[in-house]
Amino acid sequence: MPSTPIDYKDIHRALNASSVASNSDGCIISTPFGLSLLEIQGELNLPESAPTDTEGLDPDYVRNFAKVDDIYEAVKFGRLEFDEKDPQKAVLFIGKSQRLLGSVVTLKDPLGVLRVPTGDNPTQNMKFVDLVYKKIIFKQRPLPIM
Repeated sequence: MPSTPIDYKDIHRALNASSVASNSDGCIISTPFGLSLLEIQGELNLPESAPTDTEGLDPDYVRNFAKVDDIYEAVKFGRLEFDEKDPQKAVLFIGKSQRLLGSVVTLKDPLGVLRVPTGDNPTQNMKFVDLVYKKIIFKQRPLPIM
């Protein structure tokens, strides 16, 4: 069975970090609770890939696409906000017409996040990035924005 070493020198930083993650890699999106999972019931209808020719397209639509690590394409599908009065509640705005109400829950067992090396450098070790302690769950159907 194949195996690979894991660089876990940053595990002490993650275990001793405050509630706000201070990620040195800079490309992971974080919440006030640190790195979190997002659970959405249903399906998001997202484009398969970023448009290659942006001429004549709506600039707001084009801004929803990003390149991560010059490898992966990402699509911005919404804006996540936390309630100032109750940080265990969250709202996810999808586009300009829908919103989802959610709650923040603690995972029974924390999850470790590993960065796997890309194909151009297979001898590089996997790197431990962070621990995930929270999950944001959106159980209800989207509500219209008035």
